[in-house]
Amino acid sequence: MRAGRPSSAVPRRVDARRNREAILRAADEVFSEQADVALDEVARRAGLGRATVYRHFPDRTALAFAVAAHHLTALKSVVRDEPFRELLRRVLAMQARRRPLVRIFRELPERSQRQYTHALIALLRPAFERAQREGGVRADLQPADLALLFEMHEAALAAGPAPRDRTEPAERLVRVFLDGLAGAGN
Repeated sequence: MRAGRPSSAVPRRVDARRNREAILRAADEVFSEQADVALDEVARRAGLGRATVYRHFPDRTALAFAVAAHHLTALKSVVRDEPFRELLRRVLAMQARRRPLVRIFRELPERSQRQYTHALIALLRPAFERAQREGGVRADLQPADLALLFEMHEAALAAGPAPRDRTEPAERLVRVFLDGLAGAGN
C-alpha cells in the first residue's frame, strides 16, 4: 500500500468470494433444471454481469465442476457423524435432483468422470469402513464397489419417467443395495 492511497485488495477479495458464492448458488439452481445452460442465465440469476461469471468460470464445464466440488465440500461436513445409510441416501438424492448436472458430467472425458467418482468414494470411505466394522457392510467388499451403486442409480433414473419425488427411488435403491452389502442374516 502506498502512503495516502487506501488498499482495496481486501474488499475486492471479499467481493470476489461473495460473487463466487452467488454464482455457485445460481448455477446449482439452474443445473437442477436443465443441462444446456448458458452462463448468461447463471449471471442473470446471480444478479451479476456476464464478465464477472466468466472471470470466475471460463465455461459451463468449469462451472459444473465447481458446483459438484461445492456439494462434495458440503458432504464433508456430515460424513464423520452421519450413518452410512444416510450418507448414501443423501448422495443418491442429490444425484436424482441434479440430473442435468449429471448429464453434463456424462459429456466429459472418462478420466474426468473417474476423478470425480474417486473423490466421492474417498469421501465416503470412512463411513463405509465404519459400517463394515459394525457389520452393516460385508467385509469382502471395497469402497470402490460404490461406483456400481452410482451407475445403477443413474441407469434407473435415465430409464424411467421422472417421478415427482426423486428421493423415493433412491430410498429403494439404498435398501436393496445395503441389504446386498450386508449379506445373509443381517
